[in-house]
Amino acid sequence: MTLLELKKSIHEKVDSLDDPKYLERLGSIIDKREDLLFIIPEHMLEGIRQGEQDIKNGDVYTIEDFEKKYEKWLKK
Repeated sequence: MTLLELKKSIHEKVDSLDDPKYLERLGSIIDKREDLLFIIPEHMLEGIRQGEQDIKNGDVYTIEDFEKKYEKWLKK
């Protein structure tokens, strides 16, 4: 497939799309705008924010803490 044929094929596929979110993501790939390439769902963002707040508050566990706390399960 030549470059011209490839461009034409892609253009035809884009013209047939009706999903605005898909088109937005496709546009971000073309524009190389990485901020839109991966959209994190809101429910996942809440967990991330909570984790960041836990870190700021010092509410964290080391792997050693985890292993000690769950030693009985880790030995099974």
